[in-house]
Amino acid sequence: VMTTLDSKKYRVERSENEWRKLLDPEAYRILRERKTEAAGSSDFNVLFPESGVFKCAGCGFPLYTAGAKFDSDCGWPCYDQVIYTEQRGCHVGVNVHGMRIEIICNNCGGHLGHVFYGENCTPQNERH
Repeated sequence: VMTTLDSKKYRVERSENEWRKLLDPEAYRILRERKTEAAGSSDFNVLFPESGVFKCAGCGFPLYTAGAKFDSDCGWPCYDQVIYTEQRGCHVGVNVHGMRIEIICNNCGGHLGHVFYGENCTPQNERH
């Protein structure tokens, strides 16, 4: 079971063998091994729906609304505001690794990328 540095448990927990069977090799590499996809390689770079939500590729948990997505010209899909619900709290968690802040799915612990502050891309001043 993948856990954060604080050994948090998640609602969706699977063995690494189960994750390997469930995810394609690239999704496993990113979500479970915390690797980064190549800049510009995601189909999500050009997907800007007017409504709906973007969900975790590992467990289907809603993470961002369509309205939170923006084009930052960085090569990766970008969002500036996570989904927060009274029942489940913030749907995205963080792990701090030195100067980098990793973002993870708060439902399964899957690696989602990193968060950056102070770039002034949007009024929220953060880029996920």
